[in-house]
Amino acid sequence: MDRDIRAVHVGLGPMGQWIAKHILTERTGIQYVGAIDADPALEGKDLGEVVGARSTGVSVTGDAARVFDETRPDIAIYTTVSRLHTFLPQTEIAIRSGVNVISTCEELAFPAFTDAEMSAKYDELCKNHGVTMLGTGINPGFLMDMRASVMSAACTNVQKIEVTRRMDATPRRQPFQKKIGAGMDVEDYRKATASGEITGHVGLEMSICLIADALGWDLDEVRVSGPEPIVADRAVSSEYFSVVPGQVKGTQQEALGMVEGEERIKLCFTAFLGATPSFDEVVIIGTPEVRARVSPCWHGDYGTVAMAVNLIPAVINARPGLLTANDLVPVSFKTGNLGRFVNPRS
Repeated sequence: MDRDIRAVHVGLGPMGQWIAKHILTERTGIQYVGAIDADPALEGKDLGEVVGARSTGVSVTGDAARVFDETRPDIAIYTTVSRLHTFLPQTEIAIRSGVNVISTCEELAFPAFTDAEMSAKYDELCKNHGVTMLGTGINPGFLMDMRASVMSAACTNVQKIEVTRRMDATPRRQPFQKKIGAGMDVEDYRKATASGEITGHVGLEMSICLIADALGWDLDEVRVSGPEPIVADRAVSSEYFSVVPGQVKGTQQEALGMVEGEERIKLCFTAFLGATPSFDEVVIIGTPEVRARVSPCWHGDYGTVAMAVNLIPAVINARPGLLTANDLVPVSFKTGNLGRFVNPRS
């Protein structure tokens, strides 16, 4: 493409604003031609004003039909919701307008797990209109899946993969710290998880499926436990929360991928205030055995911004369809489908 990529941004919450500001202040080759958000308070405001960057001449609007009809962008960047059933209908207007889609929607990272039938429908819709759709981010999308899959390409034999993310939540945004229960009493945390107010990390199932799909493993089952509270044994604080001993300082979860009755993939996710050391680790049991740790842990917000922006050219140049990261980075036994494992609950 010998011109700037024309982009529309959909959803200007905290992550959407962060991505838009990064594009406006640090990236060349991408030009915003539209901005869409349902918040009436943002209607008519300049995109640059909303995200704290230079004036763009692009006004935020809730009229998605008008934006796609008038601007004819190359790609739409969606930063709206985490759940697939809510997300996919939002994208129909972009797809039918012939616009590629990239999104931080966690369940879009491996959509067939959540709903194979719906995923097939939108895969076909994308193909019919000649566009590509991809879900990406730091996690799922890289740290607990693609990173391990890429490393496995240098192994002659892989028996098991274990990935651990031990995150210090102290520098993260307030919504994230609230999401992990920082500062809550244990009883209130339990009530919040029971009611769905605290859902834990969204995307562990997708990461399990991405690894298995890349390695050609047929999953019997995906098991996800938690979220469970991590209780402070000493005082700890962040910019937003002060936690005393006995209160919740974070959360932990575990996910397992079962193949022929054996545990072949294990993901351990912990996020809490004051995690020292913090790290992201991949262990491959195979030939050779690999242990790779990055410390401190990867900053999730910066990583998500980077993945969402850096993969835009790849999405534009990819084959049409509803793709996963494995379609862009085929490192092993990828077969090119939407995934063999189907969630029996869908």
